[in-house]
Amino acid sequence: GKPIKVMLYQKVNDIASAFDRVGKPAAFEYKYDGFHIQIHKRAGKIQVFTRRQEDVTKQFPDIVNMVKKQVTATNFILDAEAIGSDPKTGKWLPFQHISQRIRRKHDIEQMAKKIPVIVRVFDAMYLDGKDLLLAPFKDRRKAIENIIKQSQQFSPAEHILTSSEEDAETFYAEALAKGNEGIMAKNLEAEYKPGSR
Repeated sequence: GKPIKVMLYQKVNDIASAFDRVGKPAAFEYKYDGFHIQIHKRAGKIQVFTRRQEDVTKQFPDIVNMVKKQVTATNFILDAEAIGSDPKTGKWLPFQHISQRIRRKHDIEQMAKKIPVIVRVFDAMYLDGKDLLLAPFKDRRKAIENIIKQSQQFSPAEHILTSSEEDAETFYAEALAKGNEGIMAKNLEAEYKPGSR
């Protein structure tokens, strides 16, 4: 019910530098062109916060419904990205489309139909009574996979584990081709550090 500061990333110039920074093997995930959300559930109440800790639950009833149907855990704090999609083609839209929904106070249901969202969960900070901040990333990722009933609209972040620069380059090209900003490289043993880069 109280948002925590999110962990941020440092930029690197290429895949080799990413491996130097996070080690091998590493996890790679899409860096989406959406907006960062934190999803909380406590005592049956679901809340959605922005990266700046603003409560946008009312603006995103569709996310609340997805969480109700597709996350099996009782209490949690999840880190995720909400991406706008074209209702006709299903293609992912650039951030400026979904940004229209963040400030929306009226006609919310209509806007949700016009610019539906897909959600990709990429981290978990708290889960069913367990503080996961000090747990290694690989365990937090496994926890996400265990509690989500996946669909095209709601799933864990697209993800590979590899030590191969070639595989990471292929994944990077695939991410860009789908309209993403790039990829994130993650150290499998890293803890979650709120507010740090």
